[in-house]
Amino acid sequence: MGTTVVDTVIKNGKIVTPYQTFEAGIAIDDGKIVAIAKAPRLPKAEKTIDAGGNFLLPGVIDAHPHIYDPDYTYREDFVTGTTAAAAGGVTTIIDMPLRKPVLTELIKEKISVGEKNSLIDFSFHSGMIVKENMNEIPAVVKLGVRSFKVFTCAPFEVEDETLIQVMKTVSECNGVLVVHAENENIVSQSTNKLKEQNRKDLMAHIESRPPVAEYEAVNKATTLARQLGTHIHIAHLTTRRGVELVERAKASGQKVTAETCPHYLIFTKNDMLKLGPYLKMTPPLRSKDDALALWHGLKLGTVDIVATDHAPGTREEKEAGWRDIWEAPGGIPGVETLLPLMISEGVNKGLISLKDLCGMLCEKPGKIFHLHPRKGALQLDSDADIVMIDLKKETKISADKLHYKVGWTPYEGMRLKGYPVLTMVRGEVVASYGEIFGHPGYGKFIPMSP
Repeated sequence: MGTTVVDTVIKNGKIVTPYQTFEAGIAIDDGKIVAIAKAPRLPKAEKTIDAGGNFLLPGVIDAHPHIYDPDYTYREDFVTGTTAAAAGGVTTIIDMPLRKPVLTELIKEKISVGEKNSLIDFSFHSGMIVKENMNEIPAVVKLGVRSFKVFTCAPFEVEDETLIQVMKTVSECNGVLVVHAENENIVSQSTNKLKEQNRKDLMAHIESRPPVAEYEAVNKATTLARQLGTHIHIAHLTTRRGVELVERAKASGQKVTAETCPHYLIFTKNDMLKLGPYLKMTPPLRSKDDALALWHGLKLGTVDIVATDHAPGTREEKEAGWRDIWEAPGGIPGVETLLPLMISEGVNKGLISLKDLCGMLCEKPGKIFHLHPRKGALQLDSDADIVMIDLKKETKISADKLHYKVGWTPYEGMRLKGYPVLTMVRGEVVASYGEIFGHPGYGKFIPMSP
């Protein structure tokens, strides 16, 4: 009986799961993990990678980037967005609609474009779901998409009656409803009042979307979902009171999950005075107290995941906001810096552990959005999506070393400790030590399982 030779073995690694860290290697064949063992028990391989004692995590899943909207490819597209993702240790993205509603026909188009241009694997959220298109939900599910985005505010606000119907339909399809939770009445009244006062300054945007707008919308969404048994996922949570509402809903046994973003953990509204329109996003930045509550919520598992809400505008578009903050688009680039920031600001500053990091960036997004255990896990038969982390590697963030189409980052000049040094998708190295080895067209559409 001949000895089996596998495609690749990674040896001398420290494997991180949400439950334990242990020394072992990983054997990979045909894009899948086929063995996890210490050196003598690993099979022979065509290629061996020495991890040199570095940590091995499942590839990161960014569950909320805006990578491809056919009307906004001058800002980001599949090639640039997934090159940036690969460089930062992200191996799967779940692309979120930006402006164009993403329903059956556009999902088919996006699958086709992604499979021609993406360096990494991808899935999709459908949205924006409103009264006129909610009947498409079952057809979207047939395409392998089970996540649906709704807004409780403009420009895609759903009325309560529609929200209830959408929740029922999503529940019947065993899907998840992603909620952009800000109360429209509060936001529109605040905005109109500021505009009447001719306020165009940087802080006007922040004042137009006060914390109570999030509180009211999260409260309503969780209350309705509790009655209907719907799994809702609160997008980009920003406030202490929002965290408290999610905690209360979870304590009652409700199917509710929540995410926050690196910018809400690292910046506060005061940083907008320095970076101005480059830090304009929706919801806006909050206080230091809110940021600490989000870190605490992540540590406790109340806030489940960290996603980027990657939605860059060009420099020209952002610059308009210095004169009139209403003119600048919201959103920042973030997919390439997600993992490095969470290692440096979270793990290496003692706010979270590596096991916590694995939960919030790998396993939980995989489970919430029906991709686990194919994605987000280092176990037998999972896709060999692996990221190697050097916890001691020091870097300085610089836009000219990042891969975004827009060529800027709000984290410019920030010094980080800890960085991903190798990214592997289905057994192929797509990025290593700052070099990109992946090629457009390698990425595959990954349907969400029932």
